Amino acid sequence: MAFVAGLYVVATAHVGSNNVFFAGEAGPYPVSVIIRPPEVIPGLAEISVRVAGGGADLVTVRPVRWDAAPEGGAPPPDEAVPVAGDPELYAAELWLMTVGAYRVEVAVEGSRGSGQVSVPVTSVMLGVRDLPPGLGWVLAALGLLLVAGIVSITGAAVRESQIPAGEAAGSRQRRRARIAMALTAVGMAGFLYLGNAWWEAVDREVRSGIFERLEVEGAIVRDGGVPTLEIAITDPAWGGRNWSPLVPDHGKLMHMFVVGAPGMDAFAHVHPVPVDSSTFRVPWPDLPPGEYRIYGDIVQESGFAQTVVDTITVDATALAVAGEAGAVREAQDALPEAAAGLPRDPDDSAWTGVPVALAGPRSEARLDDGSILEWQGDQDLRVDEETVLAFRLWDPDEKPAELEPYMGMLSHAALTRDDGAVFVHLHPAGTISMGSLSVLAPDGSPIADGGTDAPTGVVEFPFAFPQAGEYTIWVQVKREGRVLTGAFQATVLE
Repeated sequence: MAFVAGLYVVATAHVGSNNVFFAGEAGPYPVSVIIRPPEVIPGLAEISVRVAGGGADLVTVRPVRWDAAPEGGAPPPDEAVPVAGDPELYAAELWLMTVGAYRVEVAVEGSRGSGQVSVPVTSVMLGVRDLPPGLGWVLAALGLLLVAGIVSITGAAVRESQIPAGEAAGSRQRRRARIAMALTAVGMAGFLYLGNAWWEAVDREVRSGIFERLEVEGAIVRDGGVPTLEIAITDPAWGGRNWSPLVPDHGKLMHMFVVGAPGMDAFAHVHPVPVDSSTFRVPWPDLPPGEYRIYGDIVQESGFAQTVVDTITVDATALAVAGEAGAVREAQDALPEAAAGLPRDPDDSAWTGVPVALAGPRSEARLDDGSILEWQGDQDLRVDEETVLAFRLWDPDEKPAELEPYMGMLSHAALTRDDGAVFVHLHPAGTISMGSLSVLAPDGSPIADGGTDAPTGVVEFPFAFPQAGEYTIWVQVKREGRVLTGAFQATVLE
């Protein structure tokens, strides 16, 4: 099971979860969209569209590749059908024919007029469907039967087709028939060999398209005497570049999440900057020595988004800083005053502590400024069930807290299954990448930012857990120019 989980980690664009969750507005209609891409390409993506408040007469969906021609480069839209028993929900299936970045255009028409919104989707092939062994043996037996039939028919034709009716075949005809059957058998064997070679070539070509995450290598290095996290893209597919084909996501080329494992007692959200075409660096955050998993979100120029993954071991020696006089002190004390090396990003943040278990209707995490983050979501979390991870922030006087925008959103969240098999970066608009949205829908696509319509201090994240297990959820908000982090521990059931 651990081996299979490990394969799953390296086989998906979102780590362990390839589904897309989006909340936004299609004109006058608030919509939430769930897209479940196929694991095999070409394949059918399952689309669910919820139109809050109803009033829709027609909902259509259409997949558009990132490089599709403006006119005639995409198929006509498909109509989403109403789901019986739920007047707000519509469902459809769309063919994704190739790997790469798509946008799914969702259009709504109804009593409030019409509107459209675009949802970015990363289409990747996660595997091929193998033939069931039992069916394979049945087809092999039928194939051998057909070959035997062809050989037998050839022998009968040569042996008996040119003799008068009622006469028995002589030794000459029988000898010619045996020769013809032998030549046919050899020909059929050659045909089967060539057919098998063709099939294996096609299979290799298809399997070469299975998504593989970019290989990276994380390490602690010195930059200006300061301990620095370095992420080098070592994948051969990236080699030979003298430029980095990435676009900003929330204004950053990379969002790096550092998770202390296995205790889930340390977390950082930092933003490495490129020092060359394949190397990114960021000052090591205020975290102690230990084992860490690192997850880096990047978006390529086509809008294709993925998360790179590695693990690093950080010891006390690696965090020691040697000054000009040779003095050694801990990096946590040195970094705020460091004049050399990379500048610190004001949006970088770090957290240490014990996640709060979701044990009741008022599970609360106390933040560094004394404010309280309260869980207001479902207590019963189950696999693949649509839910909203809802939180409310109270100031130290227990009044609803005013939030400041944090990289364009009122909140960001990250969650991981404690064994690392799932990792997802969330915000009120869902799991979509804002970098992908800027590429695939440059004219804009109204999203949910958790702001104008939400009660004061409330942040919500649409999601559905892809696997059962123990999860840690980190929620980040900004107050008075300071990024604050709260952590919760949740159990997701089958």
